[in-house]
Amino acid sequence: MQHIKNILNKHLKQTGLSKNIETALIIEEFLNFLEKEFGSIILKKIKPLYIKNGILSLACVSPAVVQEVNFKKEFLIDKINQKFRGEPLKDIKFIL
Repeated sequence: MQHIKNILNKHLKQTGLSKNIETALIIEEFLNFLEKEFGSIILKKIKPLYIKNGILSLACVSPAVVQEVNFKKEFLIDKINQKFRGEPLKDIKFIL
């Protein structure tokens, strides 16, 4: 008899949903780190769009926000990579 956890993991991998779930968790954790580092006001000025090939694309409202987050970019990437297996984030791309 198989445990439900194993059955669910197998089904998620087969349907490709596990990657989508991991991406959503990474983005959620990234937003948590942003809020801790910059305060809740930053969440109104940045919107994560997607992760493709390990690059997180962020929509930002101004160059000042980009500069502020870019200053701690490596720190944020390291925090995410410590939390998740492997190296899910390699870089952050800013879109104005």
